[in-house]
Amino acid sequence: MFIELVDSLRCINTHEDTWLVAAVTRMDGRHIADGTLGCPLCRRTYAIRDGVAWFTDADASTTASSLTSTNTAAPEIRTMRAAALLGLTEPGGIVLLGGSWSDCATPLAELGPAHVVVLNRAAPNDAPQEVSSIVVGQRLPFAPGSIRAVALDSELADAIESAAAVLRSRGRLVAPAGVASPPDVTELARDSEDWVGERTVVSSAPVTLRSSRR
Repeated sequence: MFIELVDSLRCINTHEDTWLVAAVTRMDGRHIADGTLGCPLCRRTYAIRDGVAWFTDADASTTASSLTSTNTAAPEIRTMRAAALLGLTEPGGIVLLGGSWSDCATPLAELGPAHVVVLNRAAPNDAPQEVSSIVVGQRLPFAPGSIRAVALDSELADAIESAAAVLRSRGRLVAPAGVASPPDVTELARDSEDWVGERTVVSSAPVTLRSSRR
């Protein structure tokens, strides 16, 4: 898991928002190969094994080798479809790919997103450093408003609402045509396979102004 992702990760328990603390036992370049992420509020910990962060209750013996590997030879038309639906016309941001969309991780990373995260799949060994892998359940472990775009298929249909919650304002969400769009996502287009929507503008928290007068 790329170390710079740590700032955007959050505990999946329900409580006040806070960052996670990383305890690293082995690094591989800029990737955390083995270690632990801990929540300073509820003390829950999340293992990082073989470069994969586990945000589920999987048995401690479960490793990356048990995950389905992404296909590095994704058809070009599939990659271009993903890039268009996700609005990847400019560099930067974090993009999440789940299910069959994960096969587009490496070519999409080369288009310029800061990080591409594959969900519940193993990133290929020859993937660029900007590609990471995490294992999730129904709730995605990212800070609200921290994600640029998300593409999920039916494998992660239960995480659609959580995906909407972590998107930034006007962030793109791609989901299966048979899954309803969350109330805070405006549908832009659909076909027989997928729909693409945009996160409604999220108002920033009010800022308290203080007078400099004494």
